[in-house]
Amino acid sequence: MFNISYPNTKTFQLAKNILGNWGVVAFPTETVYWLGANALDPLAIQKIFKLKNRPSNNPLIVHLWYKKDISKYWIISNYVEKNIIEKLMPGPITILLHKRDNIPSIVSSNPFVWIRIPSNPVALSLLKACSMPIAAPSANISTKPSPTSAQMVYQYFWHQLPLIIDGGNCSVGIESTVVKVDEEICCLSMSDTNYKSNYNITIMRPGFVTKEDIQDLFSNQKNVSVNYSAEISNISPWNMYKHYSPNADIQIIDCITPDLLNSQLKQNIQWDAHIRLWLILTQECIKNHSKILNQFKDNINVFPRWSRNDLITCAQKLFDIYDTCDKLNINSILIENLKEVWLWYSIMNRVKKSAEK
Repeated sequence: MFNISYPNTKTFQLAKNILGNWGVVAFPTETVYWLGANALDPLAIQKIFKLKNRPSNNPLIVHLWYKKDISKYWIISNYVEKNIIEKLMPGPITILLHKRDNIPSIVSSNPFVWIRIPSNPVALSLLKACSMPIAAPSANISTKPSPTSAQMVYQYFWHQLPLIIDGGNCSVGIESTVVKVDEEICCLSMSDTNYKSNYNITIMRPGFVTKEDIQDLFSNQKNVSVNYSAEISNISPWNMYKHYSPNADIQIIDCITPDLLNSQLKQNIQWDAHIRLWLILTQECIKNHSKILNQFKDNINVFPRWSRNDLITCAQKLFDIYDTCDKLNINSILIENLKEVWLWYSIMNRVKKSAEK
């Protein structure tokens, strides 16, 4: 694979040259692999939208390596935003900030831009070597599962990219948590000077940094609340479009029964008598339903999604499992539902998005 290179000084210099000349480079972070272009270069950013077949109203995340650089391009409006940046970055979290005029509108048509500082050492070394903000969405074709390895990026883009930096498998495996902070000023009296501010942190996309993590960060602040978003807007495009989807039809299930498996197998046999049904399950579910699964072992493939006690591995391997299903031309998948708290919530967010019709 001639365009895949391991991270070193020579590779970072090549990446800098490509990014400085309207080019696009794929690179790893702790979450997933990203397609990066100079965030200050509209022509380069256009290439990202074209490569991904990405809707033009789907804003990009801008990556930095140094917190003090944020003020060059964005405005930090309050102490809540400042605390999130200081306490949770570098890391798998993205925050919405007011942009300055030097950020082109193609990055985001709104007055805001999503920014993040990754913790992955390869990503940080690249960002430092290039000395520029890098606008980057995940390195996949729009609607498809996000890549967690350089090889997955190569499968999507082949020779279309001059450079894919191979930093190994991503340690998190799902995209960053995305948050925005809204301030509400409440008057306490008729005096203009007697007021207080309440802050709502809205999680626009759940990720590895959970709602509970953010609540813990502000546990002593009674005027700070944390909630998941229910809105659909072009500020947060992740809830506007289908995402993360393998080629197979996905159904989320709460319980495995003979009737369920029989009905699914009958539907598949209508298309192809040789098709086997795929089940993505935790080890606990496999153990609890071993008799039923053994009864249908000739007609199903069971893909263990590891343990409910090891949610990090569940998150790391989800898109990798989807990639395997695509390579094997699987057309129907049943996937186990998980309780939607902590990291489970983020995992099921990706599963539900991938199951949308």
